[in-house]
Amino acid sequence: MMEALNELLQRSGQGDATAFRQLYDAASPRLFALCKRLLRDEALAEDVLQEGFVKIWHHAAQFAASKASAMTWMTTIVRNQALDKLRQGYSRPAIAEEVEYETLEFASLDPGPDALQQMGEDAQQLMHCLEQLKPEQRECILQAFYHGQTHEELAHSLAKPLGTVKAWIRRGLEQLRGCLQ
Repeated sequence: MMEALNELLQRSGQGDATAFRQLYDAASPRLFALCKRLLRDEALAEDVLQEGFVKIWHHAAQFAASKASAMTWMTTIVRNQALDKLRQGYSRPAIAEEVEYETLEFASLDPGPDALQQMGEDAQQLMHCLEQLKPEQRECILQAFYHGQTHEELAHSLAKPLGTVKAWIRRGLEQLRGCLQ
């Protein structure tokens, strides 16, 4: 599947509209789910997905399979579109104050055998690497990237200085990068 998406994205970068349509059909359900999770608004998620695919079409020639998989590359574009929309103030995700992230994170990082079989190798490696982080780094990264919280929002909700939160995220991402390579 990953190789097929890589090929479709590369062909799209060469102006192949049929390949782009196939790419859209294959990737849009997962990308739409990401948009809905971040935006909490189905209509807005549809708009962001559309805008994201316009960007994917225009920048497909810049895709390099040696640097990332097609799905990772497209997810980054669509996620950034969604976060831009959130920052414009159109919508904010509801962050549950009462959630215990210490217990939540390992529940979500410990899927059953059926879920593991369906997950790609990259996702399994990411989960392993997330488990290696310090709890505060993991929490900040999950909140920032999974729930779309800004550094300022994280600092406020954790009652920690902004510089501390930024350092946790930066060091956590550096550790993830090292672990994933």
